[in-house]
Amino acid sequence: MNSLKTISRLLLGLMFSFSGFVKAIDPVGSAIKFTDYFNAMGLPSLTSLALTLAVILSAMEFLVGLALLFNIKPRLSAYATLAFMLIFTPLTLWLAITNSVEDCGCFGDFIVLTNWETFWKNIVLLILAILLVIKSKDSEILPNTKITYAVFGLSFLFILFFQWYNINHLPVIDFRPYSVGSSITDKMSIPEDAEQDSVITYLYYEKDGETKEFTAENYPWEDTTWIWKDTKTVVIQQGYVPPIHDFEIRTFTFINNSLPAGSDISDQILTDTSYSLLLISENFKTASFAPIKSLTNLMNYCSVHNYQTYFITASVVNDIMPMHSKLPFLINFYLADGTTIQTMIRSNPGLILLKEGKILAKWHYNDFPSIKEFQEILK
Repeated sequence: MNSLKTISRLLLGLMFSFSGFVKAIDPVGSAIKFTDYFNAMGLPSLTSLALTLAVILSAMEFLVGLALLFNIKPRLSAYATLAFMLIFTPLTLWLAITNSVEDCGCFGDFIVLTNWETFWKNIVLLILAILLVIKSKDSEILPNTKITYAVFGLSFLFILFFQWYNINHLPVIDFRPYSVGSSITDKMSIPEDAEQDSVITYLYYEKDGETKEFTAENYPWEDTTWIWKDTKTVVIQQGYVPPIHDFEIRTFTFINNSLPAGSDISDQILTDTSYSLLLISENFKTASFAPIKSLTNLMNYCSVHNYQTYFITASVVNDIMPMHSKLPFLINFYLADGTTIQTMIRSNPGLILLKEGKILAKWHYNDFPSIKEFQEILK
């Protein structure tokens, strides 16, 4: 039993510390996931707490994991682990049943599990946590030394600083499909031998006032007394989905204070043999205007050298019009889906440099480049 307990402690420690660290790489992404949870639960008023909760959760997971690995306060860390699992196991069961949020975000964007995979993973961890609590009163082989506590304290400071850095700059590791060096075009393509969706088609026919459901194999095609009413196609198993499947940039026009999307210019951007600079802001209400204003010289430089510039947003017309009038440089506005924008860059606003659909560089608004720094990228 002691060996099983030690294995449980180490497995849980590795799992918790890894999960916390991966979340710490992208706290903004975790905050987006918290927002999805709150909206699915009908609690949109809590979305303002999303980033704070994301930072706290990441730090707690990481520290509990380290406490387990280094055997610090064995009984307390065992109960903390069990508390985590008693909260998240029912939550992931609810997600698996309702599918209200597609991915729990347990490992950020590094590992994406289905909701059922996440639930069964948590069942295993819950069993290990229960075992750990039952045996936590027993003595451990590894002693709690001053060095161990020092490591734990430094780890606490590290995880907080690490998250602060990744919030105020771009994540140090980008696990998303729009990472620097990626070709958007390549990641949108579907291989010829890719697995297709597995579907079943249901046909609904009516006869004598009664409607019945048929499939393509047994519908009454020879009996003309049956009258077709409806057809529904259900996806049984999803086929291959390319890493990027929602990249769509559209023009727009103002009509009666509305903002209808116009033509799709995605291909124009992805096939441009010169450089294209994308200034991106998912929401103007939460964007910082000062960094945008600081881009005046860079935008003028791009204009002189005939580099295309695009201001891409998911904001509504009432927010776009004031921004348009405040800008100290000329740039055209375009529309994109908010989720797509958040996936492209974890900064509001942010910059992405493209050439022929390949991402050459990305900048957080705290790191917008000078003209000299921009020229270094172009070499």
